[in-house]
Amino acid sequence: MKGIDVSYYEGSIDWSAVAGDGVQFAFVRVSDGLAVIDPKFDAYWKGSRAAGIVHGAYQFFRPAQDPIAQADLLLQTMGPMQPGDLPPVIDVEVNGGLSSTKVAAAVKLWVDHVQAAIGRAPIIYTGKYFWDDNVGADSMGSLPLWHAQYTSAACPDISTTWTSWHFWQYTSTGTIAGIPGGGVDVNRWNGDRASLDAFLGGPDAKPCMPLPAAGGVVDDGDACFSSGGPSQYMREVATAGEDGDLLWTHATYDAAEANYADWQLAVAAPGRYEVEVYTAAPWATSKRADYQVTASGQMTSVTIDQTAVDGWQSLGAFDFTAGSGEGVHLGDNTGEDLAANVQLVFDAVRITALEAGSDMMGSDRSNPGTTGSAGTGCAAAGSTGGGLALGLLALVRRRKRARSA
Repeated sequence: MKGIDVSYYEGSIDWSAVAGDGVQFAFVRVSDGLAVIDPKFDAYWKGSRAAGIVHGAYQFFRPAQDPIAQADLLLQTMGPMQPGDLPPVIDVEVNGGLSSTKVAAAVKLWVDHVQAAIGRAPIIYTGKYFWDDNVGADSMGSLPLWHAQYTSAACPDISTTWTSWHFWQYTSTGTIAGIPGGGVDVNRWNGDRASLDAFLGGPDAKPCMPLPAAGGVVDDGDACFSSGGPSQYMREVATAGEDGDLLWTHATYDAAEANYADWQLAVAAPGRYEVEVYTAAPWATSKRADYQVTASGQMTSVTIDQTAVDGWQSLGAFDFTAGSGEGVHLGDNTGEDLAANVQLVFDAVRITALEAGSDMMGSDRSNPGTTGSAGTGCAAAGSTGGGLALGLLALVRRRKRARSA
């Protein structure tokens, strides 16, 4: 799945030729903060849509400028999201001279404002070393990641805030038909077209809305559920599971996950909630399912035996802040032998508000898991060139996006 991202530095674009070159998605710059409105946005936005290319808007974020004003500028410029559009992107690659705490707070204000406006999580664009050194907000790890790293490695080396990536900008020197010159940012989607379409949602897709203060259920197929990885390895079952359906894939012993699922758990009111997952027999056969729960800025890894209960299993009690970036992630890299055909089920997640005095109210997230990052998606071991790539990233992208018009 090949995609590009563009700003007015690309000049005149023949979008029909771009589509003919196999480009299936494009990110189009709205602005550099509040100061520079991209003069090519309207032309690129209309041209990419007319050529049948999936598109989304991105904004080069200036943390020292008003984050809400920047978010409103993006929303007003791109207009209402249409069916098949990518969620908007916050491009996080400069700190504006602010501390990591202030940068993280500014990013969160932008994210929360945009998410409330469009009804689903926006995408974060960043690089591993910039994010870890200048932002470091682990609470945003459930948001879709567009990772920047210029390398020929087979897999990217992502920040430990995330366990997987959605998009990967792997070069800034690509050559694409219909775009003059050879300095085009080229990207990959982590999956095939079917998985991208599932990520986009169809014309009748409902937005991911906050769960009631008492709690609720996010089932596979709901707006607050998403899955990724090669679609040929994800199986659907329409005769079992919560509400009569579920997804499953084979567990693997690989260090990097391939197939995964995310459940967004935005709550209408902050509080302490019990988190449960549905494991249906005989489909759930993994004994090492590693659920990663992000709540109140902390990621907790909880490993359970999916075969232990035919129904709801508790992951423990967690404090939710009623903000963005909270939820549950499950990847197929459980450490179980692929040859054993172990089935890992992705089904429903249920949260229930806990009353004062309940058995779990005083527990300290009592569960068998450990706190910390459980991995770096398809990244990690053996990946090279991360520091050099981000240095190149800073130089190239400031030249292409951050300089004044």
